[in-house]
Amino acid sequence: MIIDGTDIRTLGMFILRGGSNDFLSFPERREPDTNDWAEYDGLEVDFEDLSYNPKKISVQLYISAPDTTTFNQRLNAFQTLNNQQGYRQVFVKEFNRTFLLRYLGCADYKHKGGLATSGKKSGRLTVEYMMDNPLQLFSTQEAPVGNKTTHVKLGELDLGQYGIIVKEIYSTALNPGMRKPVLERSIKNISGISADVSFVPKKQALQTTIDCVMIADTLQDFYTNYNALFGLLNMPVPIALSTHSANYQCYYKSMSGFTKETAFSRKVRVSFQLNLQTI
Repeated sequence: MIIDGTDIRTLGMFILRGGSNDFLSFPERREPDTNDWAEYDGLEVDFEDLSYNPKKISVQLYISAPDTTTFNQRLNAFQTLNNQQGYRQVFVKEFNRTFLLRYLGCADYKHKGGLATSGKKSGRLTVEYMMDNPLQLFSTQEAPVGNKTTHVKLGELDLGQYGIIVKEIYSTALNPGMRKPVLERSIKNISGISADVSFVPKKQALQTTIDCVMIADTLQDFYTNYNALFGLLNMPVPIALSTHSANYQCYYKSMSGFTKETAFSRKVRVSFQLNLQTI
C-alpha cells in the first residue's frame, strides 16, 4: 500500500491477509422515498433521486521493527503521513487502483513485544478511512465477459455473464413473507383485540439476498464485469430479477460480506452478498 507516494513497506508495514476487503465493495444505496400502501402488495418507490452513502474502509495492517526506537519512529511516521490536511491518495498494488480517502484514525491496536525490553516489536492496527465519493471506483462500462449460466437473471442477463456463481438465493426469494398489518383495536377492559378481517391483507415487500462468487481470469476481466454489474444496479428504474421459480421487481440496497478469496496475482475470486429490495 502506498500513501501519498510513501510505500508503507519502508515503515515495516504491510496489509494483513483479509485486511483489504473493504476497498472494492459496492457502496450502500441511500433509501429512496417509498409509500407502503395497505391496499396494495409491496412498495411504491420514487426512483428519481438515486444516491449512495459514503463508504467507510477498515484496513488491517501489521507493523514491526527490530528495536523500540525504530518501532516508535515507524509508528509515528505512519501517523504523521496520515494526519495531513486534505485527502490521502492510497494506491493498493494488488488492485492496481488509487483511492482518494479521508483518514479517520486508528480504531484498534494490538501490541506485541513490550517496549522496555530489547528485541523485536510488532503491532496490528485497524486503520479507518472514509471514501467520501463512493462512485470513484467505477469507470466507463463495457459488456461483461463471463460465460457461465446460473439460471438467475438481473435485467436481461444471466448473472453468469458477469462471471458470477450463485451460491444461494432461494432462502430469501422463496420466503412467503409477512402480510401487511390490519387495523386493530384494543379496549382496556376487554381481553384480546378487535381486528379488521373484512379484506385479504396485502403482502409486505421483502429483501432478497443473492450469495455470489465472482471469478475472473484477469484483473481487467474482473473490473469489466464489476463495472458492468454496478452499472446495472445503478439504474434509476426497477430491475427485473428472474429465478427458476418466479420473477420479481426490485432495486439494489447494498453489498455485504465482500471477501477476497484468492490473491489477485493468481486469479480473481471474490465472494459477496447482493441485497435487493423487492417492490
